[in-house]
Amino acid sequence: MTGALEYGKALFEITEELHKSDAVLAEVKLVSELFSANPDYSKLLDTPAVPKDERIALISEAFGSLDSHLTNLIKILSEKRITHLFGKVAEEYSALYDLSRGIVRAEAISAVALTEGQKAKLISKLEAALSKTVKLTCKVDPTILGGMKIRYSGIQLDGSVKTRLDSFEESIKNIVIQ
Repeated sequence: MTGALEYGKALFEITEELHKSDAVLAEVKLVSELFSANPDYSKLLDTPAVPKDERIALISEAFGSLDSHLTNLIKILSEKRITHLFGKVAEEYSALYDLSRGIVRAEAISAVALTEGQKAKLISKLEAALSKTVKLTCKVDPTILGGMKIRYSGIQLDGSVKTRLDSFEESIKNIVIQ
């Protein structure tokens, strides 16, 4: 079975070659949101109880107005009964799109929600440091106590209070008093 990553890559390469990847990105996100909001629909498209011709007709009716390559991909996924993997296909497509456009995905984890001003400053600093456009997602994790963790491109910067306290505790354990 070919994985979702390969399908996402194939769709991206085709649409990039045809200079349609911007428009298809929006459609991929739309379809992904639809499947996420309606998991029973992707189950319907995966079930062997519904004949293949009917499933293909359902896809043509629901997605016929979208890019033909995207519609055909959904049909292929349905034929292989892996439509439920479309979210991963969409993630791969989006990641390749971002990579090709010099966009870095970053994640900020803080103990409390960041304000819009703080987000804007963080994006500005990251873009200046990386010389790339940054797409930031923020998460709240009260267990870090304070400070922030930032992850991007396989790198993690950890300025959390919890990590500092853990480090301090470890250094105290190693102190030998004579």
